[in-house]
Amino acid sequence: MSEAAADNSRSIPRAVDRAVVPRVVEYPSSDGKPVAETDLHFDRLTDVAKMLKRRYKDRDDVYVSANLQVYDLPNKSESHLAPDVFVVFGVPGHRRDVFKLWEERPPAFILEITSKTTRRDDQDKKRRRYAAWGVSEYFLYDPRAEYLTPPLRGLSLAGGRYREMRERVLPNGEGGLHSEALGLHLWLRDRELRLYDPEAGADLLTPAEQDDRADSEAARADTEAARADAAVAQVRAEAARADSEARARVEAEARADSEAKARAEAEARVDSEAKARAEAEARVDSEAKARAEAEAARADSEARIRELEAQLRRKR
Repeated sequence: MSEAAADNSRSIPRAVDRAVVPRVVEYPSSDGKPVAETDLHFDRLTDVAKMLKRRYKDRDDVYVSANLQVYDLPNKSESHLAPDVFVVFGVPGHRRDVFKLWEERPPAFILEITSKTTRRDDQDKKRRRYAAWGVSEYFLYDPRAEYLTPPLRGLSLAGGRYREMRERVLPNGEGGLHSEALGLHLWLRDRELRLYDPEAGADLLTPAEQDDRADSEAARADTEAARADAAVAQVRAEAARADSEARARVEAEARADSEAKARAEAEARVDSEAKARAEAEARVDSEAKARAEAEAARADSEARIRELEAQLRRKR
């Protein structure tokens, strides 16, 4: 066998192997680079992410994430970005390790918390890549106002290119930008990014405000529970007092009945004794009268006897 034939025979298995065994592409959840954020940037990022997660927590067709690796080309693990905050509509809202655009849908909303150190990527590379992805809205927020003027900037996709959003006067009287994708207004309060819900007529609450409200509601619930306990205790005290007063009235009525009965019995005894005394006096009077009559009769008899004796003496 010639050397060329030998080489061809050796190359055939390798070609077959490549055709039969597909190449496995890994899509890491991290690019291996250290993630460095200031406390301010971290707080602003997590606040917005948590507010949006809470807004869509009851919908299973909305996915909200932050700093997640988004891969945009199949079989090319090096082609990725990790938006600070992004929202995707029309996909399941379950957790993911990575997000693959060709398997899902492009985000409708992306927010980058930008700074002087990331301005080039945020305004150049990411702007082009997000437009290529088809991200309809791209917002840049500079919490330190290091280079953006104003510190909040919104871009909307039209004809494959981003157009600057115009600031408008919001229902709360402040200037801000409107996100068609989210149905929210974005505005700054002392450089803090706020999300205003025009349907509710109020800002979405930050996690700290949620905690404060929960604490306030818990305190109010405790106060109401304490008032309810006090009211129950007062009702019980009033009921106990009413029972005591009722028992006292019953006992007083029983004593009054007993005393009235005793008085009646005493009066009956007095009447009976008076009657007995009257009957005794009547008997005494009757006996005295009988004695007087008897004595009168005896005296009369004795007088007649003496008169008869005198007559007899005179006849002699």
